[in-house]
Amino acid sequence: MKLGEKIKLLRKDKKISQEELSNMLKINRNYLSRIETGKSEPTSSVLKNIALIFNIDLNSLLDIDEESIESKDKIKYITENCKYLHDKDLDFIVRIISVMREEYVKINTKIE
Repeated sequence: MKLGEKIKLLRKDKKISQEELSNMLKINRNYLSRIETGKSEPTSSVLKNIALIFNIDLNSLLDIDEESIESKDKIKYITENCKYLHDKDLDFIVRIISVMREEYVKINTKIE
């Protein structure tokens, strides 16, 4: 998810208008709109304040995943160990992943 989309999602999730958030950030509402649509990049101070307002880690806001190496190790582990499973077990895992992905898409594509 792009940074602007994430900021917009956080804002809407907390039922905060662009006007309200721009006032909290002490920035112009049009600038916030441009950030949310990806037309402008927020300054480091704006990013820091967004993280503070929504009580989230700045790394999380920026999608800096300190555990990405750990995630890759988990995927490698799953891949390597799936070759030992029977087809019916593999089919079961595929169904689980499909359901999880559908739920993730539903959650992350709220159209309002």
